Amino acid sequence: MHQTPPPNAPPPMIQIRHLRKEYGQQVALENLCLDIPRGEVFGLIGPNGAGKTTLIRILATLLEPTYGAVRVDGIDILDDPLAVHPIISYMSDFFSLYDNMLVWEYLDHFARCYRVAPSKRDKLIEEALELVNLEIRRDAEIRSLSRGMRQRLCFAKGLLHEPQVFLLDEPASGLDPAGRIEFRELIKSLHGMGRTVIISSHILTEMADFCTSVGIMEQGKLVAHGGVQEILKRLQSDTRLELEVAEEPDRVAVLLESWPGISAISTRGRRVSCRYSEPREALPELHRRVVAEGIPLISLEVRQDNLEDLYMKLSKHQTA
Repeated sequence: MHQTPPPNAPPPMIQIRHLRKEYGQQVALENLCLDIPRGEVFGLIGPNGAGKTTLIRILATLLEPTYGAVRVDGIDILDDPLAVHPIISYMSDFFSLYDNMLVWEYLDHFARCYRVAPSKRDKLIEEALELVNLEIRRDAEIRSLSRGMRQRLCFAKGLLHEPQVFLLDEPASGLDPAGRIEFRELIKSLHGMGRTVIISSHILTEMADFCTSVGIMEQGKLVAHGGVQEILKRLQSDTRLELEVAEEPDRVAVLLESWPGISAISTRGRRVSCRYSEPREALPELHRRVVAEGIPLISLEVRQDNLEDLYMKLSKHQTA
């Protein structure tokens, strides 16, 4: 499932060919092929056990595939994994920090581990703290940081060696809504800097806000991948209608049952929802018919599916 790039296009930052990973008798990834262009924010979507973490850990050189080929910035990660390490930054959903260190000490320690030149070290630490909004906690003990601050500090650590690829496995897990908003802004900043980001998450509505493309995974396979709007347009053959009435929603449901292009009718309180496959130009007639029947119509809305709706349609959890 990889797309042929247009002529003269730069090579993709990540190339995956026929990737398979087995754990004994269990197949975690099966014949996975994918190109991720440079500067893309690519979201991996899927339930637990779909293979998202396995894929990210292979890209981070923490797991070896059973077979297949993976290149990051043109480097074969199996032939020369050490050459890939300066290019990538990996952040798992569970991580440990040195609680007895100060924030700046922690970053200075890892800047030395990354062999950042002494002449650049202080400047990169300050820039990382500023990007994650932790400059005012520079001299604080790590044990005093909140969950969100600890997430941001771990993220700052991954910035120090100026990687081109960020591999983020459920980075917003455990964060409150404010923390997720802050993290979303960090991802947007990376995109603005031209970095390539691969991120897995269960928060599908937020993924659509900052991802430029997504891959939907199910049982180790890519069900679909591409730009968010491209996938929605390609796979959405109908739209949703939502009607709100002051009373008698059952009468609306009965009327819709005989209307062309209407399916999957459901009621919830005073709201009636359905799928609609006819042209939008036919909707005024439906509106007139509802009113003519004396049904007290409050609103009639046409809604496009979002990323979460699309996932539920494609996955085996629900078929629309």
